[in-house]
Amino acid sequence: MKTKTPICDFVKQYAERKYARFHMPGHKGSALLGSEPYDITEITGADSLYQARGIIAESQANATELFGTGATFYSAEGSSLCIRAMLYLTSLLSANKGRKPLVAATRNAHKVFALTVALLDIDVIWIDDESASPTLCGCLVTPAGLDKTLAKLACPPDAVFITSPDYLGNIADVKELSEVAHKYGSLLICDNAHGAYLKFLDDKCHPIDVGADMCCDSAHKTLPCLTGGAYLHIGKNAPQRLKDNAADALAMFGSTSPSYLILQ
Repeated sequence: MKTKTPICDFVKQYAERKYARFHMPGHKGSALLGSEPYDITEITGADSLYQARGIIAESQANATELFGTGATFYSAEGSSLCIRAMLYLTSLLSANKGRKPLVAATRNAHKVFALTVALLDIDVIWIDDESASPTLCGCLVTPAGLDKTLAKLACPPDAVFITSPDYLGNIADVKELSEVAHKYGSLLICDNAHGAYLKFLDDKCHPIDVGADMCCDSAHKTLPCLTGGAYLHIGKNAPQRLKDNAADALAMFGSTSPSYLILQ
């Protein structure tokens, strides 16, 4: 089956026609470094990243099918943008319940997690499971350790946030952790920035395949993509509200000038 590449195809055809460019970027397509002819903005026919109806919508639909998710969205600003979006989507669910958002998280969460919970005024319960990992960078959590943490809470968190693979390459038992989270009515969110490649292994171990409700993949870390390319994945069984508001959540924190070099 021939791979469909609607964004690449459009930009290639546009570059080959050598139109006079009366839009940004300022280089006007002049090949100073080599990539400029393929560096465009959201012109007619190029679609709009956070209101995708054309070639970007088609490409994201292809990615959704490839990864087997409920919905997949593109980020040209790495997994950092996706983490902000996932936490914002979590806060929407808590607002729907009429309460302040609460997230349980491992202490090795990326710094953008800490900055975003501060920005959105999300309360955090740090998961303490010393039996799983004695190091700060590891911070692995076992299903039993997560269950112990959640059982102590008067009110279960809206989501459990884990980092897997972690910065030492350890992969958490996402399947069992998601089952524990779901037992308490919580979402399981995974920062899978270093694990985009997991989808393409023989073993079924990508977070979305084993129960995560949302996760982010940094394509630029382990797949052939320019820096900044990432995916936001919503699971097939995740609440519909997450899928319906994902593009708006990305737009809330994203640039109005996404890089088409990265999107390609």
